[in-house]
Amino acid sequence: MVTAASQGEETRAKLMAAAVELIAEHGWGAVTTRLVAERAGVRPGLVHYHFHSVTDLLIDASLQTARTEYDNVMAGVLAMSGPAAMTQMLTAISSYTETDTATMAMSEMMLAATRLPRLRTELGHFVARVRAALTTWFREQGTTADPEATAAVVLALIDGLILHRMIDPTLAGVEVTGPLLRAAGLTESPDSEGHSSERTREQERSDD
Repeated sequence: MVTAASQGEETRAKLMAAAVELIAEHGWGAVTTRLVAERAGVRPGLVHYHFHSVTDLLIDASLQTARTEYDNVMAGVLAMSGPAAMTQMLTAISSYTETDTATMAMSEMMLAATRLPRLRTELGHFVARVRAALTTWFREQGTTADPEATAAVVLALIDGLILHRMIDPTLAGVEVTGPLLRAAGLTESPDSEGHSSERTREQERSDD
């Protein structure tokens, strides 16, 4: 039997999904109560019934998207070890393009966080959680003397790579596995994606 509580959760989910789509399509500042209600197929009054304001809706929706996307990526990465984990991370973010809804919404969220204290605080806590998990992973690998700093650098590189690919899609064709492995203090294997590195080319020339 459908209950009022389940109906409320379904409506809330629809509103949050609609908000993410609209953030990606129109930008954070252009999303209104009317647009969200129309996209979700509900009455405008329900937006403010479930959320204090449109801004609160956008914050909750974008943070949920970020948590889902990051958790999906990190779950696979943290289950692996060594270079394979970093290669998995690059593979996982390959779908993050200038046309991907989640990617566009999260980029808008990061900009909005510079203006909205609650979003900045909650996003900061979330990023710290992700960084802590990756720090633990680096510590377990035993490949770097400074796991926390390495985790911070690797996450910044990944976020920067996603943003740069949104601006210049041709970067998707640039092989970055080798540089990422070196930044992470890991060793490339000859059969890894980074086999085109200078070290491997030197080995190939010596074999000749």
